[in-house]
Amino acid sequence: MKIGKYTIRLHSISAHFTNTLYPVAIFFLFLYHFTAQGSFRNTYFYLMILATLSSPITYLTGIIEWKQKYKGAKVRVFMRKYRYGLVLLSLGALCTLWYYLNPEILMDKNVFYILFLIFNFSILPFAVYLGYLGGKLVYGVVH
Repeated sequence: MKIGKYTIRLHSISAHFTNTLYPVAIFFLFLYHFTAQGSFRNTYFYLMILATLSSPITYLTGIIEWKQKYKGAKVRVFMRKYRYGLVLLSLGALCTLWYYLNPEILMDKNVFYILFLIFNFSILPFAVYLGYLGGKLVYGVVH
């Protein structure tokens, strides 16, 4: 993205921020699962809030960069980033909202707890895959 005479890679900055926060948040969820220390649960939630709020910024800056730098080319890698970016954004928002509305989900070891963990851990492959696709673009391996 051009700002005056400077090129600022807002998408790269925001993508690294978001793609780091989600795994770290889930790491704290993992720690809470094994220790039941409330500080880990709180850290999970606050990191999820940050990641979820930064996801739309990452998504929008990606679209802007795609349109500016790549002229909106409908290449498979962009379509996948577009689609899986929405999935990541939705999963993050779902997990954050679910915990916000029902923080006891982590204390009740029932089927909803398992589902909550599955949704959270399913964020990781999407974040990794989106980073992988971004790497293909940066290093010039586009199919």
